[in-house]
Amino acid sequence: GRPVSSDAADRYLDALLEAWNPSEAGAEAVVSVLLGDYNPGGKMPVTTAYHAGQLPVYYNHFHNSSWHQTGSIGFLNYVDLPHTPRYYFGHGLSYTTFAYSELQISSDEVAPFEKLTISLKVENTGDRAGDEVVQLYLHDAFASMARPVRELAGFLRVGLEPGEKKTVVFTVEPSQMAFLDKDMRWKIEKGTIEVEIGSSSDDIRLTGSYEVTENGWVAGKDRAFYAKAAVE
Repeated sequence: GRPVSSDAADRYLDALLEAWNPSEAGAEAVVSVLLGDYNPGGKMPVTTAYHAGQLPVYYNHFHNSSWHQTGSIGFLNYVDLPHTPRYYFGHGLSYTTFAYSELQISSDEVAPFEKLTISLKVENTGDRAGDEVVQLYLHDAFASMARPVRELAGFLRVGLEPGEKKTVVFTVEPSQMAFLDKDMRWKIEKGTIEVEIGSSSDDIRLTGSYEVTENGWVAGKDRAFYAKAAVE
Protein backbone atom coordinates (compact mmCIF):
# COMPACT_ATOMS: atom_id res chain seq x y z
CA GLY A 1 0.00 0.00 0.00
CA ARG A 2 3.01 2.34 -0.25
CA PRO A 3 5.91 2.84 -2.65
CA VAL A 4 8.94 0.57 -2.33
CA SER A 5 12.28 2.35 -1.76
CA SER A 6 15.24 -0.03 -1.58
CA ASP A 7 18.95 0.40 -2.27
CA ALA A 8 19.25 -3.35 -2.88
CA ALA A 9 16.39 -3.33 -5.39
CA ASP A 10 17.94 -0.43 -7.27
CA ARG A 11 21.28 -2.23 -7.45
CA TYR A 12 20.22 -5.78 -8.28
CA LEU A 13 16.73 -5.78 -9.84
CA ASP A 14 15.70 -4.95 -13.39
CA ALA A 15 12.27 -3.74 -12.28
CA LEU A 16 9.83 -3.49 -9.40
CA LEU A 17 6.16 -4.38 -9.75
CA GLU A 18 4.06 -2.14 -7.52
CA ALA A 19 0.80 -3.91 -6.71
CA TRP A 20 -0.33 -1.56 -3.90
CA ASN A 21 -3.42 -3.25 -2.31
CA PRO A 22 -4.69 -5.62 -5.03
CA SER A 23 -7.06 -7.79 -2.89
CA GLU A 24 -8.35 -11.21 -3.96
CA ALA A 25 -7.67 -11.00 -7.70
CA GLY A 26 -4.26 -9.40 -7.27
CA ALA A 27 -2.22 -12.61 -7.41
CA GLU A 28 -3.54 -13.54 -10.85
CA ALA A 29 -2.84 -10.04 -12.18
CA VAL A 30 0.70 -10.03 -10.77
CA VAL A 31 1.47 -13.45 -12.29
CA SER A 32 0.16 -12.29 -15.69
CA VAL A 33 2.53 -9.33 -15.60
CA LEU A 34 5.55 -11.36 -14.45
CA LEU A 35 5.01 -14.01 -17.13
CA GLY A 36 4.57 -11.38 -19.82
CA ASP A 37 0.97 -12.29 -20.62
CA TYR A 38 -0.01 -8.71 -19.78
CA ASN A 39 2.05 -5.62 -20.52
CA PRO A 40 1.80 -3.19 -17.59
CA GLY A 41 1.18 0.49 -18.24
CA GLY A 42 0.73 1.98 -14.79
CA LYS A 43 2.57 5.08 -13.59
CA MET A 44 3.66 6.14 -10.12
CA PRO A 45 1.02 8.41 -8.52
CA VAL A 46 3.54 9.59 -5.90
CA THR A 47 7.17 10.69 -5.71
CA THR A 48 9.35 8.08 -3.99
CA ALA A 49 12.09 9.26 -1.62
CA TYR A 50 15.39 7.49 -1.01
CA HIS A 51 15.01 7.99 2.72
CA ALA A 52 12.59 9.53 5.21
CA GLY A 53 15.15 12.29 5.73
CA GLN A 54 14.24 13.65 2.27
CA LEU A 55 10.60 14.18 3.17
CA PRO A 56 8.58 16.07 2.16
CA VAL A 57 9.42 15.32 -1.47
CA TYR A 58 6.97 15.92 -4.32
CA TYR A 59 7.21 16.74 -8.01
CA ASN A 60 5.27 20.04 -7.99
CA HIS A 61 7.39 21.88 -5.43
CA PHE A 62 7.85 25.62 -5.80
CA HIS A 63 10.51 26.96 -8.14
CA ASN A 64 13.93 27.21 -6.46
CA SER A 65 13.03 24.69 -3.76
CA SER A 66 13.59 20.96 -3.20
CA TRP A 67 15.93 19.46 -5.82
CA HIS A 68 15.69 22.60 -7.96
CA GLN A 69 17.48 24.71 -5.32
CA THR A 70 20.94 23.16 -5.76
CA GLY A 71 22.40 26.14 -7.59
CA SER A 72 21.43 28.59 -4.87
CA ILE A 73 22.58 26.56 -1.85
CA GLY A 74 25.96 25.76 -3.32
CA PHE A 75 26.04 21.96 -3.23
CA LEU A 76 24.47 19.31 -5.44
CA ASN A 77 23.48 16.64 -2.91
CA TYR A 78 23.13 15.82 0.75
CA VAL A 79 26.17 14.25 2.44
CA ASP A 80 24.97 10.71 1.78
CA LEU A 81 21.95 11.14 -0.50
CA PRO A 82 20.98 13.04 -3.63
CA HIS A 83 18.38 15.79 -3.47
CA THR A 84 16.47 14.06 -6.26
CA PRO A 85 13.95 11.29 -5.51
CA ARG A 86 14.48 7.61 -6.16
CA TYR A 87 11.46 7.36 -8.49
CA TYR A 88 9.77 10.38 -9.98
CA PHE A 89 6.04 11.07 -10.08
CA GLY A 90 4.56 9.58 -13.26
CA HIS A 91 7.37 7.03 -13.78
CA GLY A 92 6.53 3.55 -15.02
CA LEU A 93 8.09 0.81 -17.15
CA SER A 94 6.70 -1.27 -20.00
CA TYR A 95 7.73 -4.29 -22.06
CA THR A 96 7.73 -2.01 -25.10
CA THR A 97 8.93 1.52 -25.90
CA PHE A 98 7.20 4.70 -27.05
CA ALA A 99 8.25 7.72 -29.09
CA TYR A 100 6.73 11.21 -28.97
CA SER A 101 6.71 13.66 -31.86
CA GLU A 102 4.99 16.54 -33.68
CA LEU A 103 3.93 18.78 -30.81
CA GLN A 104 1.42 21.36 -32.00
CA ILE A 105 -0.11 24.20 -29.97
CA SER A 106 -3.18 25.69 -31.64
CA SER A 107 -2.25 29.29 -30.85
CA ASP A 108 0.76 31.23 -29.61
CA GLU A 109 -1.55 33.52 -27.63
CA VAL A 110 -4.73 32.95 -25.68
CA ALA A 111 -7.06 35.26 -23.76
CA PRO A 112 -7.75 34.34 -20.11
CA PHE A 113 -11.18 32.85 -20.84
CA GLU A 114 -10.45 31.22 -24.19
CA LYS A 115 -9.30 27.66 -24.83
CA LEU A 116 -6.46 26.17 -26.83
CA THR A 117 -5.49 22.68 -27.92
CA ILE A 118 -2.17 20.91 -27.55
CA SER A 119 -1.61 17.84 -29.72
CA LEU A 120 1.16 15.35 -30.29
CA LYS A 121 1.77 11.94 -31.81
CA VAL A 122 2.80 8.92 -29.75
CA GLU A 123 4.10 5.73 -31.38
CA ASN A 124 4.74 2.21 -30.10
CA THR A 125 8.32 1.61 -31.27
CA GLY A 126 8.67 -1.87 -29.78
CA ASP A 127 7.49 -5.33 -30.82
CA ARG A 128 4.68 -5.75 -28.26
CA ALA A 129 1.31 -4.14 -27.77
CA GLY A 130 1.24 -1.79 -24.80
CA ASP A 131 -0.31 1.21 -23.08
CA GLU A 132 1.42 4.54 -22.60
CA VAL A 133 0.19 7.22 -20.21
CA VAL A 134 0.86 10.52 -21.98
CA GLN A 135 1.33 13.30 -19.42
CA LEU A 136 0.89 17.05 -19.94
CA TYR A 137 2.64 19.42 -17.54
CA LEU A 138 2.40 23.23 -17.42
CA HIS A 139 4.71 25.77 -15.79
CA ASP A 140 4.11 29.47 -15.17
CA ALA A 141 7.48 30.86 -16.31
CA PHE A 142 7.37 34.32 -14.69
CA ALA A 143 4.72 34.94 -12.04
CA SER A 144 4.04 37.56 -9.39
CA MET A 145 4.03 34.83 -6.74
CA ALA A 146 6.12 31.68 -6.24
CA ARG A 147 4.77 28.92 -8.52
CA PRO A 148 5.49 25.19 -8.89
CA VAL A 149 8.24 24.04 -11.23
CA ARG A 150 5.59 22.06 -13.09
CA GLU A 151 2.00 20.96 -12.57
CA LEU A 152 0.25 17.94 -14.06
CA ALA A 153 -2.44 19.46 -16.26
CA GLY A 154 -3.78 16.36 -18.01
CA PHE A 155 -3.03 12.78 -18.97
CA LEU A 156 -4.37 10.01 -21.17
CA ARG A 157 -3.70 6.27 -21.30
CA VAL A 158 -3.28 5.20 -24.92
CA GLY A 159 -3.23 1.60 -26.15
CA LEU A 160 -0.98 0.94 -29.14
CA GLU A 161 -0.11 -2.08 -31.25
CA PRO A 162 3.52 -2.53 -32.38
CA GLY A 163 4.37 0.23 -34.86
CA GLU A 164 1.03 1.98 -34.35
CA LYS A 165 0.92 5.77 -34.01
CA LYS A 166 -1.92 7.88 -32.59
CA THR A 167 -2.60 11.59 -32.11
CA VAL A 168 -3.41 12.77 -28.58
CA VAL A 169 -5.17 16.12 -28.16
CA PHE A 170 -5.43 18.07 -24.88
CA THR A 171 -7.88 20.97 -24.48
CA VAL A 172 -6.44 23.53 -22.08
CA GLU A 173 -8.13 26.46 -20.33
CA PRO A 174 -5.89 29.20 -18.84
CA SER A 175 -7.83 29.09 -15.57
CA GLN A 176 -6.10 25.77 -14.81
CA MET A 177 -3.04 27.84 -13.92
CA ALA A 178 -4.94 30.39 -11.81
CA PHE A 179 -3.62 31.05 -8.30
CA LEU A 180 -4.71 33.00 -5.24
CA ASP A 181 -3.33 36.54 -5.34
CA LYS A 182 -2.66 38.85 -2.37
CA ASP A 183 -6.39 39.68 -2.23
CA MET A 184 -7.26 35.94 -2.15
CA ARG A 185 -8.83 36.04 -5.60
CA TRP A 186 -8.15 33.40 -8.23
CA LYS A 187 -5.96 35.18 -10.75
CA ILE A 188 -5.30 34.09 -14.33
CA GLU A 189 -2.06 35.97 -14.83
CA LYS A 190 -0.80 37.16 -18.18
CA GLY A 191 2.57 35.83 -19.28
CA THR A 192 4.34 32.75 -20.60
CA ILE A 193 3.09 29.26 -19.86
CA GLU A 194 5.61 26.54 -20.67
CA VAL A 195 4.27 23.25 -22.03
CA GLU A 196 5.97 19.95 -21.24
CA ILE A 197 4.77 16.55 -22.45
CA GLY A 198 6.37 13.28 -21.49
CA SER A 199 6.30 9.81 -20.02
CA SER A 200 6.89 11.05 -16.46
CA SER A 201 7.54 14.29 -14.59
CA ASP A 202 11.27 13.72 -15.17
CA ASP A 203 11.05 12.21 -18.67
CA ILE A 204 9.89 15.17 -20.76
CA ARG A 205 9.89 14.43 -24.50
CA LEU A 206 8.33 17.57 -26.04
CA THR A 207 8.33 21.25 -25.01
CA GLY A 208 6.65 24.44 -26.18
CA SER A 209 4.90 27.52 -24.81
CA TYR A 210 2.01 29.94 -25.21
CA GLU A 211 1.20 33.42 -23.92
CA VAL A 212 -1.78 34.45 -21.82
CA THR A 213 -2.46 37.93 -23.18
CA GLU A 214 -4.02 39.64 -20.16
CA ASN A 215 -4.97 39.17 -16.54
CA GLY A 216 -8.32 37.74 -15.54
CA TRP A 217 -10.03 36.65 -12.34
CA VAL A 218 -12.29 33.65 -11.91
CA ALA A 219 -14.43 32.23 -9.12
CA GLY A 220 -12.84 29.18 -7.53
CA LYS A 221 -15.80 26.98 -8.43
CA ASP A 222 -15.46 27.95 -12.09
CA ARG A 223 -11.76 27.16 -12.50
CA ALA A 224 -10.84 24.42 -14.97
CA PHE A 225 -9.49 21.45 -13.04
CA TYR A 226 -7.78 19.42 -15.75
CA ALA A 227 -7.19 19.37 -19.50
CA LYS A 228 -9.62 17.08 -21.27
CA ALA A 229 -7.82 14.62 -23.53
CA ALA A 230 -8.83 12.47 -26.50
CA VAL A 231 -7.32 10.33 -29.23
CA GLU A 232 -7.90 11.46 -32.79
